[in-house]
Amino acid sequence: MKIIVCGAGRVGQGIARRLASDGHSVTIIDEDASLIQSVTSELEVQGITGHAAHPNVLRSAGAADADMIVAVTYSDEVNMVTCQVAHVLFQIQTKIARIRSRAYMNKKSGDLFGKSGLAVDVVISPEKAVADSIFQRLETPGAFFSIPFAKGKVRCVGIEIHEDTPLSRTTLSQISELFPALHIRVLAIMRNGHLFAATPSDQLVAGDRAYLIIEKEQIERLSELLGLSNTSDQRTVIIGAGNIGMYVAEQLEKKRGRKVRLIETNLKRAESAASQLTRSIVIHGEGLNPEILEEAGVSRADAVIGLTNDDRVNLLSSTMAKRLGAKKTIALVNTPDLAMIHSALDVDVLIDPRAVTVSQILLRLRRGRILSLHSLEDGSGEIAEGEVLEHSLLLDSNLSPGSLPEGVVAGAVLRGDEVMLPGKDFKVRAGDRVVLFYERARTKKVEQLFRASSAYFLN
Repeated sequence: MKIIVCGAGRVGQGIARRLASDGHSVTIIDEDASLIQSVTSELEVQGITGHAAHPNVLRSAGAADADMIVAVTYSDEVNMVTCQVAHVLFQIQTKIARIRSRAYMNKKSGDLFGKSGLAVDVVISPEKAVADSIFQRLETPGAFFSIPFAKGKVRCVGIEIHEDTPLSRTTLSQISELFPALHIRVLAIMRNGHLFAATPSDQLVAGDRAYLIIEKEQIERLSELLGLSNTSDQRTVIIGAGNIGMYVAEQLEKKRGRKVRLIETNLKRAESAASQLTRSIVIHGEGLNPEILEEAGVSRADAVIGLTNDDRVNLLSSTMAKRLGAKKTIALVNTPDLAMIHSALDVDVLIDPRAVTVSQILLRLRRGRILSLHSLEDGSGEIAEGEVLEHSLLLDSNLSPGSLPEGVVAGAVLRGDEVMLPGKDFKVRAGDRVVLFYERARTKKVEQLFRASSAYFLN
């Protein structure tokens, strides 16, 4: 597939890297020649220097025969116009635009992206997606990862295994015997930098990062049985009053009993935040200043969230907050190299905006009836939810390891409004929504599993 990515910033580079590694033909456009040179020297992509919305620039990038365009420049207006030009002049089939300003998407602005509106097929908002990701982690005590599936009835949860974790040194097939009241299924294990599909004979060991599926109602039970932190996150300190910080603060204000304090180094932005928020306390100061952190009450905070534009500030301020007594720390980190050192810095949870955005785009590239998708561990694997169609290869399967391709693990099944964990006597029906984890190399096989085709063979 031929894809044009407009914008060579962090998000654009992350998208281009993943798409190119998946074998797609990628051309990236940016007005900054140095950025284009840096990207093309590092990645196997073509680079064009110029304005993304200019017809001649798009033509030079191969828009005439492109299948998709992804506009993720820093300007919402450029992204929208780029998609419109791509539609009118080049009839590009799929047009994706990053929209950061909520003003373009609220009800007062009308349906700008409807059938009679702008030619944008998919609107992505990394800021909102990242904020939603933060809420999901706040709602799942002790987890470094939490994503809802099956209409929000189940979650894929990531937990770190330590020597004193009850699941440590436990064979996966024995979990149901040891914890009969806990209905979970381990999908994947990250061990020594390698992500792999879990099998019943695998054993969890200290240092593992385990991804498991669980019904939403059982999350509290999981926390109790595994000895995970069960803080209610009533006191939250946010460092950074940018788009993400403000969205998180506004949403937390709506939740009863939440107390929010916001630290912002820019005076005008701090004053603006104070005027927009109704129940939050806004403090003007540096997030790396111990006195400011103390004034914000991090020593009594249930959660401290670093959301500035500087990864180092987010990581270091989270570390300082933890040493001052904060129960949980969350840091926004865009740079992969910095993300690798979060354990040494004692940061509980990292939020990678590139992973959130890439997952939204990958969903549009996957064939078959795939409804939702999330990329794991920098693209080493994916967890996806798909609908089973008539004549699908999954039809009548019991979803046991022997019935699925190697490297693919079944999690939960949603049948109507009922959540099921597949067992020996289980059989998939048409209309079921099935959640699968699969290693990256198994992507095409999973696409085939969700397609209504009998011409594909697992072997």
